[in-house]
Amino acid sequence: MDKISLKNLSKEDRQCFFQSKYEYYRKFNLRMVTVATLAYLSFFITDCSILGHFAFETLLSRVIVIIPFIIYLILNKKVNDYRVMVPATFLMIHIIIWCTDWATYLLPDRQFAIPGMIIMNLIFVCAGFSAPFSYSTFAHAFLMVDIAIADIFIQYENVEMMYLFNLPCVLAVCAMHHMMQGVYLEHYLAKDRLQKLVVHDQLTGVYNRNILKEINDVSTGKLTFNPDLQVSMLLIDIDFFKKVNDELGHEAGDQVIKSIAKNLQGHVRASDYVIRWGGEEFLIIMPGCASEQAVRIAEKLREKIEQSDNGICKTTVSVGTAMYDGGNYHETIKKADEAMYRAKHNGRNQVVSYEMHLQA
Repeated sequence: MDKISLKNLSKEDRQCFFQSKYEYYRKFNLRMVTVATLAYLSFFITDCSILGHFAFETLLSRVIVIIPFIIYLILNKKVNDYRVMVPATFLMIHIIIWCTDWATYLLPDRQFAIPGMIIMNLIFVCAGFSAPFSYSTFAHAFLMVDIAIADIFIQYENVEMMYLFNLPCVLAVCAMHHMMQGVYLEHYLAKDRLQKLVVHDQLTGVYNRNILKEINDVSTGKLTFNPDLQVSMLLIDIDFFKKVNDELGHEAGDQVIKSIAKNLQGHVRASDYVIRWGGEEFLIIMPGCASEQAVRIAEKLREKIEQSDNGICKTTVSVGTAMYDGGNYHETIKKADEAMYRAKHNGRNQVVSYEMHLQA
């Protein structure tokens, strides 16, 4: 088995992977930031214990974290893009660190700085679940910069120990995130393969009927495309296919079907849906395609198939076209089917439009 690596994926596929990873951990991510913020606020009680009175000195440095937290909650509600929310999550963590440094600067006893860093490293561990490895590595490594800047003002007595403690933590967490990303990549690719098997025909690789569940309202049968778009349907049947199976065998029939599917998929638009509808029937759903254009495309497909060499025998198809009227899509398929059978009746190897020839 080939080694699974993000390097083997295209830029678009990598973005889909990272988006999927973020969405998988999104709720966990939000809860983690919420818990971290609440935990930070609770340290005000510790401040009061250290100072021996209500800690007016650190009150502002503690409660001010509520403002970025509210902004984060609003952003989380409105935005789902990992390229925005992952940096926002790490920024929120660093804001908590900066506010912690502020509060530490105001306290007379700074011996809790290293235990506080342990907590922050644990938070970075959790935040990295939803993040691309490069994002989490940069954000966590920046913790060393936080320490250096804070030391200018706080002047830690044991700053060397803080570096020595945090450096292996950063390296260990980054290594763990790299391994976790590989594990999730395996999960993601397995899920992607399963989803493709569900909606794709195993013989031809084109869609099967299950894809219709994704593009129609199950309760009404209405297609979910933009209602302003004209949608055409083509129903295509292989002429004399039973004769191919009977005389040449089912393997030869499969080869003919695969060749026709390849022709169909190679000569329609990327936005069109090529579906294996039955044994030797294909349905093509074409969003943004008017009736006249659908007939021209159908004629082009018919000619390509007639002229192509499938390695078995000369093959032709009969095609029926129909315009989707905005109602239940099954009614449009019935019209395309009626037009296709008219093409069969008229001698096969031709295109018949329901609107041009059969509409009452």
